[in-house]
Amino acid sequence: MQKSFIIGLAAAGLVAGSASAQALQVNYPGDASMDCAAIAAEGSRMDQLVADANAQAAKASGSAQGASVASTVAMQGLMRTGMLGRVPGAGMFANNMASAAKQRADQVQAQSQQTIQTASTRKALLAGLYAGKSCDAPAPAPAATPAPTGF
Repeated sequence: MQKSFIIGLAAAGLVAGSASAQALQVNYPGDASMDCAAIAAEGSRMDQLVADANAQAAKASGSAQGASVASTVAMQGLMRTGMLGRVPGAGMFANNMASAAKQRADQVQAQSQQTIQTASTRKALLAGLYAGKSCDAPAPAPAATPAPTGF
């Protein structure tokens, strides 16, 4: 019985970890002065931020599902051993932990969606800067030297 209860607590503790996110903005004061290589590097960074945000949302969702399963297992264990009736608030505690995990997952998913939206908008802005600086234009051909006209 105690193992089930401890497993439920451990699962809830895993979900309670905090995720720190840097403040991402659509544009920064130095954007217009970036060269083509810096714009391309920043575009790649935006792609990585989107991938990280998607992974973080998936991880939070999995953690919430794990906490829900752990809560169910803990409740089953408490019912089968008869401890549910003897330990006041045990069922409520297990349900609260699963609910907290779901709320945390919802918060992480909302933050991830915001990051994805901001990064996508920034990448579009960077694409405009990249095109505006003619970064994809072929290098100019070297000036042809006139052929000597000899008699």
